Amino acid sequence: MSDFTETNRKYFDNLAASYKGQFADAQRMLSAETVQHRNWISNRWTDTEAGKDQEIKMLEYACGPGVISMSLAPFVAKVIGVDISDNMIAEFNRNASSLGLSDKVVGYQADLLAEDAPAQDIESACTNLDLVTVSMALHHFEHPDRALKRLAKRLNKGGACYIIDLVAHSGAHGHGHDDHQHEFAGAAHTVKTHGFSHEDMQQLFEGAGLTIGFEYKILPEPLRFSTEERSFSKTVFIARAQLK
Repeated sequence: MSDFTETNRKYFDNLAASYKGQFADAQRMLSAETVQHRNWISNRWTDTEAGKDQEIKMLEYACGPGVISMSLAPFVAKVIGVDISDNMIAEFNRNASSLGLSDKVVGYQADLLAEDAPAQDIESACTNLDLVTVSMALHHFEHPDRALKRLAKRLNKGGACYIIDLVAHSGAHGHGHDDHQHEFAGAAHTVKTHGFSHEDMQQLFEGAGLTIGFEYKILPEPLRFSTEERSFSKTVFIARAQLK
């Protein structure tokens, strides 16, 4: 684990207990938008013709407490959540249990982006996937291009990748680098990329072999956050593409 990744691990370990309450409104919105866009993300679900009689399996990487996993769990056979933070994985598994989903939703602490392969049981669980998703975490990754390449390799042919993240800071869609550091003062040292444009995401997807059906949408409603000092909002996008 690199020094930068370790910095993120410590930060999110400390944040885990308060994350659900602190970002409740944002999580509700991300859940609603994801479910609303489900058939835009992929046509392979347990209730669709393309996914009929298949064991549809998804991975949420950097899953945190698992809002996207829990939202999509009714439409897949298996959900794997992976995060570098032990405390976030504990929250993930608690949330799955409280929703009665433990039979098909399981979280593991691991770094899938490290040079060393994860433990065999985790490696086995995180292969032959129909969907990989990363929600509000790509901007924390030290090497987003390398991350998408490694995650895409875990997909079945035609499998989809679904990304939710911050729009790059420019014009009407951003507040600027300094505002980001002020608003997320405690997290500034964990952020590597200050948002992604349409062109950024298209390049990242193409570099990972995710060249089918690329789409990028800016969500009309901003994500709202509250800290002890102030409330603010961020413009967010969703993007998807499939493995060729």
